Amino acid sequence: MPLSPPIQLSLCMIVKDEAGMLPEFLARARGLWDELVVVDTGSQDDTVAILEAAGAKVLHKPWQNDFALARNYSLEAASGDWILVLDPDEHVSAEFVAQARALVADTKAGAASVVMQNHREDGHLQEARLVRMFRRHPDVRFRHAIHEDLSDTLMPRLEQTGQVLAHLPAPIMHLGYERAHAQARGKKARDTSIIEAVLARDPDDLYLHYKLMEQARYWADQGLAARAAPAAMAAFDRAPDSALGHWAGELAVMMVDGLTAGRPQQAVAALEALWKRVPDSPAIAYRMGELLESMNRLPGAEEAYKKAIKATGPLINKQLRTVRPLMGLVRVGLATQNMGAAIAHLKTARELEPGDPEVAFTVGMLLG
Repeated sequence: MPLSPPIQLSLCMIVKDEAGMLPEFLARARGLWDELVVVDTGSQDDTVAILEAAGAKVLHKPWQNDFALARNYSLEAASGDWILVLDPDEHVSAEFVAQARALVADTKAGAASVVMQNHREDGHLQEARLVRMFRRHPDVRFRHAIHEDLSDTLMPRLEQTGQVLAHLPAPIMHLGYERAHAQARGKKARDTSIIEAVLARDPDDLYLHYKLMEQARYWADQGLAARAAPAAMAAFDRAPDSALGHWAGELAVMMVDGLTAGRPQQAVAALEALWKRVPDSPAIAYRMGELLESMNRLPGAEEAYKKAIKATGPLINKQLRTVRPLMGLVRVGLATQNMGAAIAHLKTARELEPGDPEVAFTVGMLLG
């Protein structure tokens, strides 16, 4: 009897009622895995049948409001040398498949980050680097009930082995927070309740304060923003600088917006204070520009937009230091009758992102 080929890569997933997403996910991910391990948390549709037809090892575990618990259950059942973690609403490309398959032969690599892209309805593109691929080991497990992460257990393992964290450049398209899909799945209520429960136990978890404020922004829930902002600000004030992650600037903006809604003067003062702790934040600089522009303080707005473009601090939404401040400078140029500067900034924005709604409208208005 011929020997079975070794299992080099196990793809691990958790699912519930994903029959609508799975066919395209499976088609795009063809050739990616040697083993497909899936934890179903209570599907009532054809999810399990679709996965079993694709050759998956399907495990059943009731949902317990803990993503890390479900993730780790799938890791326990995996047998590959490498593990890749994806969800059905995360679509890969042929380029990603090739890069992931090549990585398993890299003896120097112990894990890899991926580029997760979220296309928002307002035309913004958000990107985040997430560690989703790693060598299987019983010590490497996820933590945190929501927005689960394995860096606390993975990084010591990499230090121990001397292996490096690689990076897979081909982006993964995340569809799960397209508004209609997220609303239909009840993601707002689910995610908000989990985050608030964890924060009740650990009010100093600054990252989860950021994720709660992000929920308020995504769903345009001003009540949630106003309710969540004071606790977030208190945690921000208590946190050491070492706890301010790459999202700190955007958290600062959301906190201030939640605390000072409709009061731009107070918002400017609050942001100026936070800017001292996150001095090179494009997000803070851009929001300062918006606020000053709304108050007709155009020289200050122009300076803030230019600072956003020049800032080198980390950022999730790249448009906050490219197209958005460029279009702010276009508006300032038009308001101050500096047509030459306005057109120059507009042409730069068009080169970067011609499909942006504000760019397209302004190009039609000014350039025909």
